[in-house]
Amino acid sequence: MNNLNNIKKYLKKKNFFACLISSNNQFLNEFIENEENLLKKITNFSGSFGYALILTNKQYLYVDGRYTKQAKLQTKIFTIKDIDKIKYDLVKIQKLKKKILIDPKTFSYNFFLDLSLKNFVFFNSIKEQNRKEYLFFLPKKYSGEESSSKIEKLGKKIKLSNNEIFLINSPENIGWLTNIRSRSKKFSKIFNCIAVYKNKKIYIFSNQKINFNFNKIIFKNFSKINETLFKTKKIFLDKKYTSLFFYNLLQTRKIKFKFIKDPIDNFKSIKNLTEITNIKIAHIFDGIAYIKFLYWLKFNKLKNINEIDCQKKIEFFKRKNKFYLGKSFQTITAGDKNASIIHYNPLDYKKYYLKKNSLLLIDCGSQYYFGTTDMTRTISLGKRGNFHKKIYTLVLKSHISVYNFKITKNTKGKDLDKSARKHLKKMGLDFNHGTGHGVGYLSNVHETPPSLSKFSNYKIYPLQVMSNEPGYYKNNDFGVRLENLIYLDKNREFQNLTLVPFDKSLIIKSMLSKKELKWINDYHLDVYEKIHKFLNNKEKKFLKNSCSKID
Repeated sequence: MNNLNNIKKYLKKKNFFACLISSNNQFLNEFIENEENLLKKITNFSGSFGYALILTNKQYLYVDGRYTKQAKLQTKIFTIKDIDKIKYDLVKIQKLKKKILIDPKTFSYNFFLDLSLKNFVFFNSIKEQNRKEYLFFLPKKYSGEESSSKIEKLGKKIKLSNNEIFLINSPENIGWLTNIRSRSKKFSKIFNCIAVYKNKKIYIFSNQKINFNFNKIIFKNFSKINETLFKTKKIFLDKKYTSLFFYNLLQTRKIKFKFIKDPIDNFKSIKNLTEITNIKIAHIFDGIAYIKFLYWLKFNKLKNINEIDCQKKIEFFKRKNKFYLGKSFQTITAGDKNASIIHYNPLDYKKYYLKKNSLLLIDCGSQYYFGTTDMTRTISLGKRGNFHKKIYTLVLKSHISVYNFKITKNTKGKDLDKSARKHLKKMGLDFNHGTGHGVGYLSNVHETPPSLSKFSNYKIYPLQVMSNEPGYYKNNDFGVRLENLIYLDKNREFQNLTLVPFDKSLIIKSMLSKKELKWINDYHLDVYEKIHKFLNNKEKKFLKNSCSKID
């Protein structure tokens, strides 16, 4: 079942109508290893989110706006559809009472809320991974709070009677609760596990061979999870993180359960003061690396430099920092028309060399002991026409609009998203992704809550960290995105975390208000003051010019 032809043969043999495949592993992680990624094996699509629906005579790939163009380039024999259409198409199949083949471990129960489960047939696509991971505990100087305190906080929120448990199916939430991270993961630094809260203790079930316990944290082999569940009187769990496999298991065994919202979502989204202080340090580290990269790029005269060279050079400068633990996602370095592919990765495409007057989009992030970063800049490698400058300035105005938004107790993510789009919409323009996402602490770079999108009803709270990343993409021409990480302080005002200058050569001053101009000048002054002392004289001079005042 690991290629398209085999799936179609199996469907015909068993007289099934379709096979539905997701981009998830059994822990529903965003970032998964290549050997776990059945969707990529079947479709060649390398994006982080999508579904494939395979019939005997045709096949569809469902993706969101971030990946529409990428999917069309990577999956020639699949018909590309908007991800919002998948539920509608599945309902049509169900009305015909046709059988659909799925792996229940790779879908959340939440996905099936609007669907009948009667016509789904289960199969197992998961090969158990016994990859050794190096796990470590984050001490209080980095986490700001001991795991025992977090577990106690959870206990006050989740009231359990005798022989009741809270089943935690989110590895990300378990990582926050226990202060445990993995050095071995490429991007997220969380490790694959599920956990049970019971009797004021956390029991972690994992395939990792771990020979130590810590305070109120007890490790068990993953094979023991069923034994624990079957002996339980009642289970509380979050349907958002619960796979269809676990839901079906509880139903089959007739175990009492109740869906509740995992309170860890909100706990982890509101950073403590230690985390905020550390995240500021992480962005100084990143700022130093990016300035060194930009200096290298601007002054090497673009001799045989391609997008992959840029990826490698950014990584080279980051690795000079002893606290650097790796990328928080795959670095995007996209020149010219490639930047119109929102989540472009040059490793997936034909090698592209930068030219004089190229427009280069860089989107990259880091994992440090001091936190997680994410930053995007669009830079000019020569002269640009007025249209490119106008778009860049509009996106910058959108960015500033989010930062200056007056946050109240009732402000929701969709309010900020609407504000970000207003300048572009006046020109009949828009962008096909959200304006921002929450960011974890040495965890997932995409964390919810908060969320800044057209449909987000999440409220914005003090000490939440989020991205601010409006953009514009002209198909087969260019793309502009400008992203800072920001956090809301206790006065409900946004503060910048990212310390990288904007490209002044792309800014049209006459399009800016006095308030916007002051914002840019103040921001650049802050960048210079915090970064210049860590640079050599040539880099310092370059940064000073990049951050000089726009009069």
